Amino acid sequence: MGIARPVGPEADLPRPDHPSRRRILIGRIESGTPRPHLPPQFARNLTMTITVKVSQLRLSPLNVRKVEPKGVEQMATSILAHGVVQSLTVYEEGGKYLVFAGGRRFRGLDLLRKRKAIPATFPVPVTIRDKAEAVELSLIENEQREDMHPADRVRAFVSLRDEGGLGAEDIAARFTYSAGYVAQLLRLGSLAPEILDAFAADQIGMDAAKALTICDDHAAQIATYERCGNNANAIRRALTAEKIGTDSAAFRFVGEEAYEAAGGTVTADLFGKHGYADHPEILDELVWGKLDAIKAELKAEGWHVVEVADEAPYDIYSRPSIRPTTREATEHEAEQLAALDARIEELEQDGDSDELASLFDQREELADSFHAFTDEQKAIGGVCVYLGYDGELQTRHWRAKIGEVKAEPVESGPYPASMIERLTGIRTLALQQAVAAQPDLALDILLDTLTAQIIHGQQSYTMAADIKPSRAFIQVEDELVNNSSLDRVEPQLVERFDDIPATDRFATIRAMEQADKMQLLAGLVAITLNGTIFNHGGISARQHSAEEYAQAAGLDLRTVWTPTQPFFDRLKKSSLLTILGDECGAEAAANCAKMKKGELALAVNERLPASWLPEPARSFAPASKQTDDEGAMSEVA
Repeated sequence: MGIARPVGPEADLPRPDHPSRRRILIGRIESGTPRPHLPPQFARNLTMTITVKVSQLRLSPLNVRKVEPKGVEQMATSILAHGVVQSLTVYEEGGKYLVFAGGRRFRGLDLLRKRKAIPATFPVPVTIRDKAEAVELSLIENEQREDMHPADRVRAFVSLRDEGGLGAEDIAARFTYSAGYVAQLLRLGSLAPEILDAFAADQIGMDAAKALTICDDHAAQIATYERCGNNANAIRRALTAEKIGTDSAAFRFVGEEAYEAAGGTVTADLFGKHGYADHPEILDELVWGKLDAIKAELKAEGWHVVEVADEAPYDIYSRPSIRPTTREATEHEAEQLAALDARIEELEQDGDSDELASLFDQREELADSFHAFTDEQKAIGGVCVYLGYDGELQTRHWRAKIGEVKAEPVESGPYPASMIERLTGIRTLALQQAVAAQPDLALDILLDTLTAQIIHGQQSYTMAADIKPSRAFIQVEDELVNNSSLDRVEPQLVERFDDIPATDRFATIRAMEQADKMQLLAGLVAITLNGTIFNHGGISARQHSAEEYAQAAGLDLRTVWTPTQPFFDRLKKSSLLTILGDECGAEAAANCAKMKKGELALAVNERLPASWLPEPARSFAPASKQTDDEGAMSEVA
């Protein structure tokens, strides 16, 4: 490429016959001299360096840098002092020269012209290239100078793909990037133009922009951005509310091959380690199909109680476990073990091998066969099979007493087990708040709880007030109780009675006013209350007594909490349609069936009456199902 020497306001231009001029492919020609005619096959590589008036220059729309570069003022000062040290790269169009490489130099020149520091006829050295090369050369030129905004690089790569016909690997090879990096930037090119503009203006960050690429629908991208702002986690949660991660236990348990064979599809997340299963209903059917088959096998083995679950039941580790019995090896089995041990010892001297690994597996399988549960154990025992976090099956055996009252199953309706836990947790917070304001009721609850345990021998875990004492931890996210009058009792209690010292505590309490003692009692009792139905749990004595206390407290949850938009956002589309149908009629649900999930969540929130409460939040336990199970232990406890 021809390099122009420095040109200043008073510098003389070299003559056309200057000895440094190249005569074939690279020429330096006075302004106005026609370009030499060359065959078309040479056009792409032809470069011509000439001088033109600054007034003839325009910034090309093909310049990949759209975000205003920094340092324009410094560039103008440098040009005024030293001239244009390096030529601008242009293509001709309509009698003008459009700059597609050297935008910062052009902006500096234009700034000087507007300030009248240089005349409109100021000569500028330019290298003329073919317009078809503009995007690629502009990208190269900008990459080698001031760091480009990622949004500009995205637009450039998309242009090279859509207009230049280059694939991700071609672009990566030309600009020494990895193909994966180019593919990710091309993925950002799928963003709506409005989103890409916001990205270029730094109104949205890279993480949020990446999260928006999960969805290809521009309208959905814009709606999600307007709703969630520059919050990548909120965006990702909103766009995947109806999907399940391929890293989930359920997906790993089923396997991608089986899921896709059943008609399921996966949305790839190029910016994350995992994708998203688009059809949770297919995945759910496959999971429970496998679990139900396992349940049938275990029942056929003779177990008294058989449970299967897609996650560990909340109380699984509190159940009294039982161990399998061990028998002696038969003569034949002992011979097999001896043979395996001898062969393993022989191979271990030679190092690891596939055969060695296989022999270890055979020995472990044979040894495990010596341990088994007897028919007697199965007749009084329970077995639970559930999915571990990695999708592997976990098994737990426990002792279940015959004749014990089993926890009542929960009618979940449109609410998943995790949401039932949240809703009953919210009702528990309201119960704690109500009891903390009624010292007389708190005293009655304390007496009821202690009487049940000490006089009647009832286990503490069956009581709503777990007086050991221990705090009840209520798993409810702040976004579900914001904009309500619900307050957690414990922080208020600590603040009010923080003047009670640790060392002279008893003397201080003895000297307190009776009203203060009763208020302290109310708060301490309140924070032990817990009527929550834990994930995959049932309704037991705990929930029944919690509801009795709620009735005594005159609890009306609607006075302190009603569901807000975050609650509806967490529900699946099918759940939202069920709720809408139950509350507003089947026709209303049918009219909204084609809505996108986010739009439907907004619509359901708007259509339900202000006093509406989700079913699990209305009561800890239906009054008609109350039972006298004092002293009994649940089969699943």
